[in-house]
Amino acid sequence: MNKTSGVNILQQVKTAVIASGVLSPGDTVIVGVSGGPDSVALVHVLSCLRHELGLSVHAVHFNHGWRKSARIDERFTGRLARQLGVPCWYGVRRGKLPRSRVSLEEQGRRQRFDFFRRLAKKLDARAVMIAHTQDDLVETVLMHILRGSGLQGMRGILSHRRVEGLEILRPLLNVPKRAVLAYLKENKIPFRTDPSNRRTKFLRNRIRLELLPLLEKKYSRNIRSLLAGLADTIGTDYDFLAKAAEKVFAELIRPGANPKAVRFEKKGFLRQPVAVQRMLIRLAVEELRQNTNRLTLTHLRAVETMTRGGKAADVHLPGGIRVLQNDASVFVSII
Repeated sequence: MNKTSGVNILQQVKTAVIASGVLSPGDTVIVGVSGGPDSVALVHVLSCLRHELGLSVHAVHFNHGWRKSARIDERFTGRLARQLGVPCWYGVRRGKLPRSRVSLEEQGRRQRFDFFRRLAKKLDARAVMIAHTQDDLVETVLMHILRGSGLQGMRGILSHRRVEGLEILRPLLNVPKRAVLAYLKENKIPFRTDPSNRRTKFLRNRIRLELLPLLEKKYSRNIRSLLAGLADTIGTDYDFLAKAAEKVFAELIRPGANPKAVRFEKKGFLRQPVAVQRMLIRLAVEELRQNTNRLTLTHLRAVETMTRGGKAADVHLPGGIRVLQNDASVFVSII
């Protein structure tokens, strides 16, 4: 092993795992392994660190069946896990995906997460490890900027998040892709390549293949580290605002007859700064739907116009959510 990048990645992953404060010696973790370079590097690093950290490491591969080579990826992951001496679990999408307004990518992500969640429960796993790198973070920040995101989206990808009771850790998030590829090359570790990553019909691929190289060449050679730093700064500010809003949320929420609704005391709601009002709506949507992925600034501005005396009787938000008001309350409810 090269004593520079290899040891550096091992130390970065170790530091990230410890800094999360989630894991203790004796815990079980599952690692999502697609067969691609990032996930292969992550499971390899964790297999090297498992005794030092006292972790039981399990690989997990989910076969969406979208590509002819999917079975090859599955077999490759199984061989890799056997070589590393870690158990490997498999999930397979069965049946056709239902018609939905949600993108195919998002439906696949949900299926994969559901499988991870069920497996974590079965194994009593403390956390799921996902192999997003700094490059994924930067691409996500740019993608959200292009879509008109607010602070929440400009955080990019979080290194640690709790979703439906499951701890999600991304210990490679501060590691550039080039370092991952160098680690694999130096250690002669094979990996699979997804041909769809070269298809520019997907926005993320266009950002990776076209926009980022252009920004590096014409504007700033350090654009990746600058955008990663921007995400870190915004994430810190967002966390502060979120904590303040959560306190206000608890003070303003009122009990109601409808279990599928969140009701705020209106006068108190309108006294809040606009940034806090927007966060309160986000918190209400998250409580009802567990995510705010499709909520945009346009939606939040429509709510503001209504609550400030606009003509709209209600505002419809993504995910079948409706916001309406009367003289005393602001309601956020499932339709």
